[in-house]
Amino acid sequence: MNKTIEKYMYLLIEIAVLIAFIIFIYFNKNASVSYFCPVMQKMYTTKLIYLAILIFVISHTAGFALCAFFKTKVSALVDAYQKRHENISIQKDSDNAKIAALEAKIATLEAALESALKNK
Repeated sequence: MNKTIEKYMYLLIEIAVLIAFIIFIYFNKNASVSYFCPVMQKMYTTKLIYLAILIFVISHTAGFALCAFFKTKVSALVDAYQKRHENISIQKDSDNAKIAALEAKIATLEAALESALKNK
């Protein structure tokens, strides 16, 4: 798929998720949530908006960190591939230079052979 289309699709999906989140917060702005904390052995009550914003921020931060990790891993693989490609290219150029030198030697030897045969 075209990279530009992918970028616009991801951007569109991100905007849609953000709009859905804002709509969810708007319609549940006065709702509260009770949850049990097993460490403190207490029941806590908080507004749903605070919990939703916390989860939203944590998930986006984790997603960013995961993408950064994969990007560095892919960059390392690309660098290794480029080095390998350069080594192959250099070896190919070296082989081409050796072939050219051998062809020049053969041409010189043929010319010397022809001149030797003419002088005899």
